[in-house]
Amino acid sequence: MNSKAKIIKLTETIVKIVIVLLGIWIIYKKIIHNQNITQLWSDIKSSFTSTKHIYLLIVTIILVPINIYLEGVKWKIQLKPIENISYYKSFLSIFTGLTAGMFFPNRMGNFLGRIFMMENGDRIKAAMVTIVGGMAQMIATVSVGLIATIFFVNKYFVLLTISIILIVALLLLIYFNIHVLKYFQFLIPKKFKEKTKEYFDVFSLYDKKELLKILIISFLRYFIYTFQFVLLIWAFNIPLTYLNAMIPISFTYLLMMVIPFITITEIAIRGSVSILVFEKWFIINGISNSLELMVFSASSLLWILNIAIPSIIGLFLIHRLKFFRQK
Repeated sequence: MNSKAKIIKLTETIVKIVIVLLGIWIIYKKIIHNQNITQLWSDIKSSFTSTKHIYLLIVTIILVPINIYLEGVKWKIQLKPIENISYYKSFLSIFTGLTAGMFFPNRMGNFLGRIFMMENGDRIKAAMVTIVGGMAQMIATVSVGLIATIFFVNKYFVLLTISIILIVALLLLIYFNIHVLKYFQFLIPKKFKEKTKEYFDVFSLYDKKELLKILIISFLRYFIYTFQFVLLIWAFNIPLTYLNAMIPISFTYLLMMVIPFITITEIAIRGSVSILVFEKWFIINGISNSLELMVFSASSLLWILNIAIPSIIGLFLIHRLKFFRQK
């Protein structure tokens, strides 16, 4: 091994060690050294008093790997025009992506933990195609969230309905014609246009059938994730039916989509938004506001199961990332 290769290998090792150490620190601050988590454990002990509550928690936990599986399938479809990776590697990419996402607002760094799992494909193109999956997931969140807004606001029904139809129709039109994004290359300075053309052309690599698959998976993931929230709401003895719980949950996720946050503060932001939305919903439905803290606990536990634990698993997979290639 020549000196250059040794330097590259040493640099890669140092980067991986730094990522792992930072990840451990963030997990420590969020889970171990966190008063909100202490309150969560207390609420679990006081609420989970019967076999029914344990069953609800078990079903919630079972849905976690199903959600990860769907995201793995979705990522494989997204990446297929760039590199045909195995399902196994696609699933590993989801874990490393969640770990990398801890360091960026709204977990936007997920793609970094994914593209560095690739062997041969162009990483810049792979980063570009994450826009496809991100837009599909956004459509799911916005569509259901806007419908929930109608019931949450409970006025201006006709105006809201027409607005929602137009917004969703526009998003779907853009999504199923996502190749038009290549025309945004005009925003690139002239001297870089020739070099970046192939990257913008990546949006033309998907046909309508593949885009539909990605969109369907995104909606499935959305409904699984929100159903987990409903299960935990029931586990914490909050008296809401499925539909009555879905309205504030969907509205909460719509709000959180537009609120920038860094993962280290995410549990606080997520819990605070949930409390504000559910407080209003409890008033509308004549339910005691004393259950607000239980909503916070349900939201926190959902985050731990779907984000924190997979991120911890991802820490053990960081060594598989390839930041530098021989070519």
